[in-house]
Amino acid sequence: MKKYVKAISVALAAVSLCAVSSLSAVAAEPISTEQHALTAFKANLDNPEDLRAFEALNSEQKNELASYLLGEIDPFEEAEKTGGEPKGQFEVVSDEVVTAPVLSKNQLGTAARAASTTKTVSAWQSFTFAGVTISKTTVRMNYTVSSGSAKKVSSYSCVVNANYDPFSEVHTSKDGSWVSGGKATAECLVKVKRGTPTPWGQITWSTKSNVQYVTGNGRGSVTSHGWR
Repeated sequence: MKKYVKAISVALAAVSLCAVSSLSAVAAEPISTEQHALTAFKANLDNPEDLRAFEALNSEQKNELASYLLGEIDPFEEAEKTGGEPKGQFEVVSDEVVTAPVLSKNQLGTAARAASTTKTVSAWQSFTFAGVTISKTTVRMNYTVSSGSAKKVSSYSCVVNANYDPFSEVHTSKDGSWVSGGKATAECLVKVKRGTPTPWGQITWSTKSNVQYVTGNGRGSVTSHGWR
């Protein structure tokens, strides 16, 4: 009987050891590069709307986003050749902001036209995937207006509002401003340095740049904005 009990004890000990070993193996299983990319991207999201949009992505969409983050696909590759839109669910979204009152033609009377006033306009561009912001930059410009026309760019700024891509760096800097044909224009040079991570910790970097601009008229409204 004692031998039987001892045998049972040894068997149970062996089973417990196997269970512990199995759990250790599961715990030690490395996280995939794709999952690491998505986890790092999600951790960067500080806008509740973007976070909700990310949570709403299905498996196929998350795989596509991960492929972009890891440098496996370039949604702009064909767009750069054809001048079209980025492929898939990647999209460039833009809008303008006017912070000074826009005067109508009727309001631009003799006194208003003679006075020198300051107008402020700005325009932003966002790179998104299925409603989730990846990066966002803004050009903001202050300029003086007299006699219904832009006369001088007083100041302008280039701002990186957001960059949630954990494997990229986004920088923007002044690239020039001028007044022509009664309109004022400001340009910013936006540089994106993207890294492709590997399981071995190495990163291959590539850099692309483009000019973001905004143009305002004598009424204080945006006449054009975007990339060139």
